[in-house]
Amino acid sequence: SMSQQFAYDEKGSTFLYFLLSFFAMLLIPLTYLFWPKGVKDEEKRLRSLCSIHGKSKWYKKVQEALRRKKSKPSFRKWFIVFAWIGLLLLIYKVSNIENDHVEYDPYEVLGIDREADKIEIKKRYRQLSLENHPDKGGDSDTFMKIRKAYEALTDEETMQNWKEYGNPDGPQAMEFGIALPKWIVESKNSIFVLGIYMTLFMVIMPIIVGIWWNRSIKYSKEQVLLNTTQLYYYFFNKTPNMNLKRAIMIVSASFEFSREHNSKVRAPTPADNDELPDLLHRLENCSITDNAKERPMNFPYSVKARILMYCHLCRIDVPSAPLEEDLEYILCKMPLLVQEMVGCISQLTVMAHWNKASMPRLESLENMMKICPMMVQGLRESKSPLLQLPYFNDDFVKYCYGSKKRFLRNLRGLAQLRESDRRQMLRRMGDEEYDTMISVLKKYPDVDLNITTQVMDDEDVNVITAGAIVTVTLSMIRRVLGDLQEEEPESPVETLGTVDDEEPAVNDKQSKLKVWEKQSKKKKTLKKKKPAKSKKTLGAKKIEKSKFDEAEVSSEGAAVKSNESGASDSDDSETDSDTPRDEETEEKEWEAMQATFKRKTKSSLSVSDKRTHTVYAPSFPVEKQEWWWVYVCDRKRHLLLTAPVMVCNLREEQEIELKFPAPQKPGRYTYQVWLRSDSYLDCDQKQDIKLDVHEAKPIEEDHPQWVEDGENNEDQVESEDEGISSEEQSDSD
Repeated sequence: SMSQQFAYDEKGSTFLYFLLSFFAMLLIPLTYLFWPKGVKDEEKRLRSLCSIHGKSKWYKKVQEALRRKKSKPSFRKWFIVFAWIGLLLLIYKVSNIENDHVEYDPYEVLGIDREADKIEIKKRYRQLSLENHPDKGGDSDTFMKIRKAYEALTDEETMQNWKEYGNPDGPQAMEFGIALPKWIVESKNSIFVLGIYMTLFMVIMPIIVGIWWNRSIKYSKEQVLLNTTQLYYYFFNKTPNMNLKRAIMIVSASFEFSREHNSKVRAPTPADNDELPDLLHRLENCSITDNAKERPMNFPYSVKARILMYCHLCRIDVPSAPLEEDLEYILCKMPLLVQEMVGCISQLTVMAHWNKASMPRLESLENMMKICPMMVQGLRESKSPLLQLPYFNDDFVKYCYGSKKRFLRNLRGLAQLRESDRRQMLRRMGDEEYDTMISVLKKYPDVDLNITTQVMDDEDVNVITAGAIVTVTLSMIRRVLGDLQEEEPESPVETLGTVDDEEPAVNDKQSKLKVWEKQSKKKKTLKKKKPAKSKKTLGAKKIEKSKFDEAEVSSEGAAVKSNESGASDSDDSETDSDTPRDEETEEKEWEAMQATFKRKTKSSLSVSDKRTHTVYAPSFPVEKQEWWWVYVCDRKRHLLLTAPVMVCNLREEQEIELKFPAPQKPGRYTYQVWLRSDSYLDCDQKQDIKLDVHEAKPIEEDHPQWVEDGENNEDQVESEDEGISSEEQSDSD
């Protein structure tokens, strides 16, 4: 066997090849990922949003950042340019490296023609030997090369080695080139090289890993402090029934707002001691300092966060720039914190079924969800949702509430009002302001819901049995309020009045009604006595019934129809159980299932892109995308049936599946499917679903897979005679 030798790169040429390959392998993908993208697409997008969002706070920030980006190249861009220059210089240097490996040629060593005969070869050898002989002052290495070349051309064995192995000495030992300079392995440099390795692997790398680990153990997957999550779990378990005011108090105690837990928070300054008490005095009706002894809600950082949050909700200007930055930081963190609170409620609901936590009430979850759109819009829940529109103030709300001809309390009613009546009602608003307000109103989302309930793993998917897993398929089609047709003046008045009467009560204390609200309430009660037929465009989505056990509800939609048909079909299930299913029906079910799988695959691919529609939020510091929560609940028992799903990719159409176990007892049950916006007030949707739960089919004891052999049957008979059940016998075995 041939020995192996390691040849170190004394000239450094091999190391340059290695360095070039490694450098190019890193630089090419990093350039693709980190090269600053062109600003043309972003400029085009901003121009399309300018008409509606031009005066928003986030729009001005994005526009200013884009202007700075265009005016001067970024550090990242210069760094990549210099890196490519270095790569080109490295390529030039590698291209000039001499190739040390030259194929052995004895004719070239002797300096003769390949067609020379033996006489010429011998004559040339003698001449070179005399010139390069060591005894006459010649080089010994050159003399040995001349001798080997002569033997390779005259000796048969040496010639065969040269032709077969490329060397007159025969096969050579395999050499491995190491792409490291030789000075690295020299003994005189061992201490220096060892010091570099120890510094790199025993100092720098542990520090980097320690910093990463110290940060990772503090934050959850959603980048929320774990201490904040534990705080939420504690208070939600302590107070399962939580009103909106209590929910705001808890979110203000999040440790993201504490300097001790989050270094990004600004340190308190003496000026805060003068400005915050003044703001607290202006917000004395909000009861910010209630429960002054409860920790951590009584800590200074929590009180400060609560003051700034209520200033934002009450639309009170913050007096200084540092407090304005603190408020912007709180608002940026708010969607993540609310989503974490919703997740905690869902986990506690699951734990409560195993008697490991207190069961949170449904109202607590919904109050958590209300915080997010309130903060995005900068509006309290007790205020009119019409104040979300630009240039709308309390005076215009008064005109809408106190009009003698009509009664408008929400965005949908205002959008459906005839243009002439709407302009007459808002005649004090300027033409330009009115046009801007209408353009924003027509962009508000209006989601159509289509709900079906099935039992996917059963033979008859439309028959729901006790304990079966019910799959609620929610098909959402996003439209805008501008797509609604204008109706007669009386229609939106009566329909919207009915809707508002049937809104479920919340735990918060109702604010005092103003004069015009009291008058409109009297008109609304009078109109209730007159039965009015609502238009189809509103009835399918907004009308609700207060009683849960009524047979027909106009807002049930396709889900109720499918359940009722399933219930009627189940009555004849005993007679039709033996008849074979129609092939055409099975084919349709198969095609529907395949279509569902395709939609799921397409939806899963688009989940990573969470850009949907930009929310109109003029006081929010960052651009907010339009997201939705979807869940199923039991309003009668105040229970959450499915974990809320955050829909982050509803651009035009989307389909979501929610699963929950059917009740264990047969009967008729009414549940609600909710679609809640995390960005807008008065854009939530809900529909009732009615489940006709049948008794579960008994297990077939005579099924072939349960039939045992004859000996076991005899043993079972003997055991029954002795008063021992077969189940007890199997357990004992």
